[in-house]
Amino acid sequence: MSKFDPHDRSLSGVQRWLQKFFPERQIILRTEERMRTLRLTTMRQAIAASLFIVVGGWLLVSSGLVVSHSDRIRAKNIEVKDAKSGYEQLLAQLTVYKRRIDEITEELDENNERMVSLADRQVSLVDLKTPQGALASAARERKPDIKRLARNGRLGSDPEQIEVAIGRIELERNRVAEERVGLHTQLENLKSDMTDVTVVHQGTAFIDPKTLELRQLVIERDLASAERDGLVSRVGELENQLREMESTQLLLFHRFSEVAEEQIQKIETSLSTTGLEVDDLLDARRSESGSGGPFILLESFPGDEGPLHESLVSLNLKVERLTELQNLTAVMPLEKPLKKYWITSGFGVRKDPILGKYARHLGLDFGGPYKSAILSPGEGKVVYAGWRGRYGRLVEIDHGMGLTSRYGHMAKISVEEGEYVGRGTEIGLLGNSGRSTGPHLHLEVLYNGKQLNPLKFMRAGSDVLEQD
Repeated sequence: MSKFDPHDRSLSGVQRWLQKFFPERQIILRTEERMRTLRLTTMRQAIAASLFIVVGGWLLVSSGLVVSHSDRIRAKNIEVKDAKSGYEQLLAQLTVYKRRIDEITEELDENNERMVSLADRQVSLVDLKTPQGALASAARERKPDIKRLARNGRLGSDPEQIEVAIGRIELERNRVAEERVGLHTQLENLKSDMTDVTVVHQGTAFIDPKTLELRQLVIERDLASAERDGLVSRVGELENQLREMESTQLLLFHRFSEVAEEQIQKIETSLSTTGLEVDDLLDARRSESGSGGPFILLESFPGDEGPLHESLVSLNLKVERLTELQNLTAVMPLEKPLKKYWITSGFGVRKDPILGKYARHLGLDFGGPYKSAILSPGEGKVVYAGWRGRYGRLVEIDHGMGLTSRYGHMAKISVEEGEYVGRGTEIGLLGNSGRSTGPHLHLEVLYNGKQLNPLKFMRAGSDVLEQD
């Protein structure tokens, strides 16, 4: 190509600079009778050279990184090997120290036993300075050699020998004490060596204090996480148990409510046969009993809602109602006044046994063995105990709520006015006093001064008190 080729005038400075290093070339390929020409332009050569430089540089850098990484891995392996060796050495030293500590501990125990034995021997020798002390020591410790000396009469005869023996024991005690001090010193040295070994291994190059601290934090975190998971699991179990307990309590509350409702209906039905209003009796008893105390407002809680709370409130109301009814039946005259009896005259219209004319009989007559015990059919206060005209010997009991009961024709009165009696208390003996044709008990039950049929109360009592 000519130096003054016109084509060169159209090239830029960069292209002319590239042509200096990569002039255009042609490669002629000949195959038998055919010839082919491969043209290598400046740009193709420049691109190929750039690719070669980039690939070569990448290969050089990669090779350097591989070599560096291999060196670091080799160095880390050496550190790991050193760490393993160091920990093995540490474990070996700790094992040796532990065994040595056990040996020293046993030696200290033996040393202590020898010290105690020497002290006992010294005390014995001090006692041997006098015959009385020697004999007392022999009798106390029952040592054969001392017994033999006592039989031979040699005790107390040679105090110098005893003093020499005591001196030897003192020397032995000092030697044992020094040995004990030495053993304690060895033990302290071993503890110090164990601390030093641990510190040395912790301070080696392959153990990073920050890494150790981080591992400690990780372990503590794992422990805390495990504990938290355990607590969460435990909370779940407790919640399940609580739900089961609530379900069981709910069933129990329902069952108790059913039982209480059955008892309430039974008592109310039985008492209604007497012709009295149960609610009126309860209101009268509440007014007579009285209640009070300081008012303390009950605070409500979030758990004071739901079926369990409602069931509990309902059960409490029923139990309270049942308790009031049971207290009511405890005072009402519902029990039979005699253990063995037969009814000789009912309540209502009858032919008078003395005059033979029809008249009203406002009580119930019970026949029975003479001087049979008359028992109070309910709790109450004796408001009259004495002679009352046609009733003869009479006892009247106030049961409250407007209910009273009378017991006439007694042979003997066993209570006094003002006395409180319970159900089953003996109040007198069956007799024939007053207007009577033979031994019997005349029983009257009054409500607000009006006589009621005592047989209805006895029948109600047979239903209400049958569980007693």
